[in-house]
Amino acid sequence: MTEPLLVLAPNPSIYTGRGTNTYLVGGDQLLCVDPGPDLDAHLTAILDAVAERGGRVATILLTHSHPDHRPLAKRLSAATGAPVRALDVALGDDGATLLEDGEAVPAGSAALRAVHTPGHARDHLCFLDEATGHLYTGDHVLGGMTTVISPPDGDMTDYMASLERIRELRPTVIHPGHGPRIDDAAAVIDDYIAHRLDREAQVERAARDRGVPVAPADLVPEIYAGYPEALWEAAARSVQAHLDKLVREGRARRLGSADQPRYGVP
Repeated sequence: MTEPLLVLAPNPSIYTGRGTNTYLVGGDQLLCVDPGPDLDAHLTAILDAVAERGGRVATILLTHSHPDHRPLAKRLSAATGAPVRALDVALGDDGATLLEDGEAVPAGSAALRAVHTPGHARDHLCFLDEATGHLYTGDHVLGGMTTVISPPDGDMTDYMASLERIRELRPTVIHPGHGPRIDDAAAVIDDYIAHRLDREAQVERAARDRGVPVAPADLVPEIYAGYPEALWEAAARSVQAHLDKLVREGRARRLGSADQPRYGVP
């Protein structure tokens, strides 16, 4: 088995960790998963890695369309002649063609199968190498951190269902969109599910204890007390995603305007 090449984009932040992971999968024919942000240095690094492997990029695959994953696709496609494939072709200007759930994309001896995993984003895909059990997870599962679920594009109900879906695939190794490779894939997916269920219980309990309708941000200082305040805005979005899930399940009610919702938990 030829190990994938990891090319790390130089876009570190509190949200991207050390940067976005771009993967080159295969041998002389390569699948590029998530070209990343539109940065000259990153384009050069990808092309250098392709040359180092002695191959060419056959197809560019997008896990989703967020600005730290998709924008370089247009220039990489122009530089290599490789087509771009995505679940939502309209979210970029890269000439992408539709990649459907379950479709396998070959390149030489390698092939990756698209798995629709909405939750972090509606158009999110993971990619499974069925020959090795390796799963490329974009922002669905991350190395050393959890992903933000930000409504309305993010949906906690969908996210939990998608975690169950990838658990059923029984991957052996996870190559995340941010952070280091995960060799205990099954255990980490189980931990992700348990963490979200624990957080859901915390959110439900905290909202109930208030006794009056609350905004998601009202609960963040209590639930995320040990986290840097720089992350609280993102945390509030994830709290809202949990509350919206409770509303769908009939365990909470949503009040207020669409852009300033408040929630009551009986």
